[in-house]
Amino acid sequence: MLRAGFHVADVTPLFGAVGPGGFSPVLRKGVHDPLRVRAGAFLSDDGALALVGVDAVSLKTEDVARARAMAAELCPIPAGSIIVAASHAHTGGPSNDVLGSPSDEHYREQIVRQIASAVAEAARTAVPAELAWASGAAEGLAWNRRWWLADGSQGTHCDPTDENVLESAGPSDPEVLLLAARAADNGRPLGFVGNFTCHVTIMGGPLFSADYPGAWSDAMQAATGAPLVFLNGAMGDVTQVNKLLDRPQSGEAGVERFARMLGGESLRLLAEMDFADDAPIAVAGETLRAGFRHPSAEQLARDRETAAEVAADDYSREAVFARERVMLAEHIERVGEEPCDLICARIGDLAIASGPGQMFCEFGLDCKARSPFAHTMYASISNGNAGYVPTAVAIATGGYEPTLCRGSKLAPEAGGEIVDAQVRLLEGLV
Repeated sequence: MLRAGFHVADVTPLFGAVGPGGFSPVLRKGVHDPLRVRAGAFLSDDGALALVGVDAVSLKTEDVARARAMAAELCPIPAGSIIVAASHAHTGGPSNDVLGSPSDEHYREQIVRQIASAVAEAARTAVPAELAWASGAAEGLAWNRRWWLADGSQGTHCDPTDENVLESAGPSDPEVLLLAARAADNGRPLGFVGNFTCHVTIMGGPLFSADYPGAWSDAMQAATGAPLVFLNGAMGDVTQVNKLLDRPQSGEAGVERFARMLGGESLRLLAEMDFADDAPIAVAGETLRAGFRHPSAEQLARDRETAAEVAADDYSREAVFARERVMLAEHIERVGEEPCDLICARIGDLAIASGPGQMFCEFGLDCKARSPFAHTMYASISNGNAGYVPTAVAIATGGYEPTLCRGSKLAPEAGGEIVDAQVRLLEGLV
């Protein structure tokens, strides 16, 4: 018998907390809309799976591991069958160390406990259910933010009207994938899982906000009475910014536009779905150990000198990245290789491929194309945080995302290795 349940928990920080998302800490002055943990639990006679979305820029790998272990003690879903994905909301709380913004251990503990609580409560309240899934598209929302320049390099957020800017340097992914669960006895909507690919940088400003993933969930809640768990795709180089498009791309108007289009496409998909109560559930995972890019001895010597000379409150790009590379060198010395927890799952003919990298879009598209399943959700920044995972070409040609730091540190071959492992896990689920 297939059962499903959903639960939503609050993780909005107290007023006065700082938030990550830029080169310096941002003092949050209030709440535009709450930050939440949303969990969906799926249980059958042959397997169990939890999918969790957190309104956060990213989560520490050790925090996710603790949350999954805690949840497994509270419910029948094994820790290895719990996928926890950060939305990448830049207006979230201090959940991780990001450039010049430190995390807060008390807030991190709140998130850990709320993840565990949400999974356990979703499993506890699960009822006999029917599931369905479908694929659509939301065209015109998200764009690759990297550009080829006339000198052979690549830049990020360039002005396409500049004569030195030649063409887009990568793809985008407009696919909207929706998993829906409803009660078997009366068809009442229980919850949804939605997958879309775009940076979560629309709202901005000094207020806490879940940005467009929260607005998408709220739109589904208003229309159906059920929440949506958000899984962000391979959005490492994809953003809402298009300098050639005359549409709202920031603030409340930009978020509302995303919510209308994603919510509208979701309801269109929902209207055409065929539900069934016999979808098999299976999960497979492995820990891939990725290599690092290392700062050169000369670069590290300059960085140590800079870090020692600048003031603690100097958040200039030079100062921030100098500190970052010094801390990265210490991290590499301590761990040797970066552990990347990859978890892949299937629910019927729908697959989910997850990992901790902020993957470039090319990798997500590659994984979905090679997947043996009819539909595959790709979930970045899941099961922890391994930072940006650019392509080897992007690393060689520059731009913001490959800049060496704790948030962009993996070797050029790491992205391909991650996708190869995910495809291998998916093939084992067939």
